Amino acid sequence: MTRTRADDYEDKKATILDKAAALIARKGFDQATMQDVAKACGTSKSHIYHYFPSKEDLLYAIVYDHVTRQAADLERIVAQHLPAEDRFQQFVESFMQGAARERDEHIILMNDLKYLPRAELKTIRSLEVRMTELLNDLLIEINPGIMGTASLRKPYALLLFGMMIWTFSWYRPSGDISPRELAARISDLFVNGFKAPPSLLSSPNGSSPARKARAARSS
Repeated sequence: MTRTRADDYEDKKATILDKAAALIARKGFDQATMQDVAKACGTSKSHIYHYFPSKEDLLYAIVYDHVTRQAADLERIVAQHLPAEDRFQQFVESFMQGAARERDEHIILMNDLKYLPRAELKTIRSLEVRMTELLNDLLIEINPGIMGTASLRKPYALLLFGMMIWTFSWYRPSGDISPRELAARISDLFVNGFKAPPSLLSSPNGSSPARKARAARSS
């Protein structure tokens, strides 16, 4: 006979995910045990295994839920009929607000993906690639001149994602600057630098104005 789920199944599952994320973010996946998770949830280890057959399944559920929420929101933002720079600002704010709101999940995403089985890791990486593609498309709209150079497309998108992702290795949302203000400053810094006049950027042969000036002084 098929066992029916309790009405509060999803609520209990969500509680386990929240408690486990806080624990793993603090201790690291390799140091946290299922017994630790059970203790944090105030329940038995067998109860945790009822929801998640292994610690790896628990890890995957944490990061998959986090990344799919982010990706869905970014897809929604990019699809809006708004100027590219407005969508870009919303994109950055959504990512930063989401990472601040789910800081534990974000820290796990930064530090513990290497513990996922290969198939699950591939799924997470594909979602990350999709978010990078969304950002890349926005940057092409903002500055098609620079982004028309194929070799520059990926570096610009990854530079911004690197800035946003690793900010949370030191940033605390409860500090002096709010996630919204930080997102606005990141957007302003990146876009205004990104839209710098061509004379301030390196030419295709790698000769920047500063390099040319040094060469002239030495000749």
